Amino acid sequence: MAATLPKRARRTNGLFGMKYDRDAVKAWAGDSQWRALQADLARFRLSGYTGWGSEGFWALALFRLQKVVNSCRPKWLWMPAIVLLAVIRKLLVLAISVDLHPSAEIGPGLLIAHGAQIRVIEGTRIGADCALNHVCTIGAGTKVGGANIGDHVFIGCQSCILGPVAIGDGAIISPCSLVIEDVPAGATAIGVPARILHSVRAKGLSF
Repeated sequence: MAATLPKRARRTNGLFGMKYDRDAVKAWAGDSQWRALQADLARFRLSGYTGWGSEGFWALALFRLQKVVNSCRPKWLWMPAIVLLAVIRKLLVLAISVDLHPSAEIGPGLLIAHGAQIRVIEGTRIGADCALNHVCTIGAGTKVGGANIGDHVFIGCQSCILGPVAIGDGAIISPCSLVIEDVPAGATAIGVPARILHSVRAKGLSF
């Protein structure tokens, strides 16, 4: 049986009118890219953005559509759509510089606050209710593999997460940081290379 959101967090006003509950959205969305997209839009609106007018949301919408089409079988029958979406993705990357690889895994409720110079490579896993700011790279390091990022993670602007590092739930990656080692849940990573601060939290941080 599919998980349901608490009453305050259920979709109430038509197709795109769900109320966003960051603690329940992962269970509500499950493996559905359609529900994940609804959660993305609700997260954008909760944060004061229109969603449809945000470059980051369009990149997410295309990413989720590619995930659905790429999983359809028989694959040869869907090949024209797969190729068309790949071309559209390339054009969109050239236009807005937000590159979300369709082989990455991105949980529901991702907020891309300012869509510019963002790259997420193949093999990356991003949990639910995360925030990704502009000029960020989640990319390849000296070891093979992509990052495994938990839920409710804030990734500040001009930061890099390289290689198969693990970032725990609720962690904060401070702006202008280079993360090449694991970050525990609830910790703050800051600096180049990033140092781990277990007791420092930004007061009033809301993302």
